[in-house]
Amino acid sequence: MWGHPEFGDERVLLSFDTTGVARLARLENEAVPAWNGLTAWVQEDREMRFSDPRTGRQYLADLRRENLGGTWRTLTATGGWWCGVADVDVIPETREERAEVLPPILPLVTATPRYPVEAIRAAKQGRVVTCFFVDAAGQIVEPELIELSDRIFREPVLIALQRSRYEARAAGDPLRPSCRSYTFSLDQLAQSEIEIETQSPSFGPLPVRP
Repeated sequence: MWGHPEFGDERVLLSFDTTGVARLARLENEAVPAWNGLTAWVQEDREMRFSDPRTGRQYLADLRRENLGGTWRTLTATGGWWCGVADVDVIPETREERAEVLPPILPLVTATPRYPVEAIRAAKQGRVVTCFFVDAAGQIVEPELIELSDRIFREPVLIALQRSRYEARAAGDPLRPSCRSYTFSLDQLAQSEIEIETQSPSFGPLPVRP
């Protein structure tokens, strides 16, 4: 799950059965009962809804997506969630067992998106949240833009994902879900960078090498 940085690492297991029961298991510092009850999941048209009484989060999934995931919100915060299939035969009852089925994926190279020249000239700022899977070789595959404030930021984010890498895992390890957010803020650019960008001709995106 992703949201404000203060939430930290929120790797969780989610379970949805055919009777409408939804459950969640967190990876926490101390062992607690493996599954926390959520409200029943409800499907309305192409949306799936449920909530977590413990945190007050209201979850929404767009079932038109290829992968299960969507947004969550409370009265004061928003974020999102993104799932991969977990092959769990035994319900994890301790933190150690949960850590084994929810291993972290560690970034190796994190590329920063280029601020589009057109956005600088138009004084545009924005935010992009992208969710994707990481394969055993550490490459990002199947990225989706969950939040996109302006299409002008789409291409630089996708290029940055192509240039990013995670640490490789054992061959055959399943795809692992992850998300990343980017904020495009003119305040974060030095004045010299703005001057260079706005004075340079635009030739389109450079070819990206793997």
